[in-house]
Amino acid sequence: MVDRMADDDPVVHCELADSVNLRAGLEAAYIEHLEVDAERTIVIYQSAILMVVATDGDATAAHAFDVELWEPPIHTHDLGPDEVLAEFVEDFTTALPTTRQPE
Repeated sequence: MVDRMADDDPVVHCELADSVNLRAGLEAAYIEHLEVDAERTIVIYQSAILMVVATDGDATAAHAFDVELWEPPIHTHDLGPDEVLAEFVEDFTTALPTTRQPE
């Protein structure tokens, strides 16, 4: 499910069964990222720019996180924002050592 923020940027919220290190998960999935602070990480995925924000815990021990699409992919015009987020969340959460809680 993709939520919309006030400025209409697509956002996905994910709840996890256990606390995980989000940055280690990004590395395990071979997804480029840059640490911003204790909760936020900028991600480049299929040339899209995403923000991953730990919403319960911090980036090294999170029970939940949001993914916001900042910039759509420049080379993949056939994917909409919701599809980019869905693919990222699937690839990313598959690499995590825990499961995603149903919505």
